[in-house]
Amino acid sequence: MRDLFLGWDVGAWNCDRNRESRDALCALEMGKSGPVLVGKPWRGNVRDLLVAHNGSTLVDALLLRLDVAADTRRHLTVAIDTPLGWPRRMIELVTSGAVVDVPPEADKNPYLFRTQDLTLFAKGHRPLSMVRDMIGSQSTKGIHFLQRARLIPVASGVWGREFTVAIETYPAAAVRDVEVARLTTELFGELIGRESQQRSDAWQADIRDAITCALVALLHRCRPERLEAPGEAADATEGWIWLPAASTKTT
Repeated sequence: MRDLFLGWDVGAWNCDRNRESRDALCALEMGKSGPVLVGKPWRGNVRDLLVAHNGSTLVDALLLRLDVAADTRRHLTVAIDTPLGWPRRMIELVTSGAVVDVPPEADKNPYLFRTQDLTLFAKGHRPLSMVRDMIGSQSTKGIHFLQRARLIPVASGVWGREFTVAIETYPAAAVRDVEVARLTTELFGELIGRESQQRSDAWQADIRDAITCALVALLHRCRPERLEAPGEAADATEGWIWLPAASTKTT
């Protein structure tokens, strides 16, 4: 059986009440000439699944939303577009009262951003803060998934169990990689070409991000050398944002 790659662009817990961003899921597998879409990309709110299922049944339920049948013989890599770790300095502040110096620049505040976020700012990216910006809901949703699916840390920025692995990614940065951008455009164009109805801009944006996430999942499994891996200075408690190495270069 071919490996499966699932991309999840995470919406807020109650995103079904939001006119814009929702949960979006897209699955890929490797075909003879490159990645191909599997099942039917889906957009909505997976909150009902996250509170109703545990373990492998939760992962299976996500796949069924895409009309993809579960198969325990198939290795699945899930790439998730939401922070799966929080800033260490913020956690230490609220749990033990430990304080650090705070620079005047908001985008350098260690309470608001993880070490890798701060590094990405210096390289021209604009990651959001789960503390300051409106992605705390999405972040807790992603972390809740890891716990409910019983995925445990197996390496820095990697959670897994049996034949399932989950990682964090950031599609807006990932598409700076030429190959990822090209494949995202091709796969999305193929999808739109077979859609029988006109889709909103919000639908297109979420599904496109889910496709990019799935491509990062594929790289993590099949071509890990293409991704920037956490170095010795990486903080395991903060997780890791898996991105193509070319996309993290300074512009």
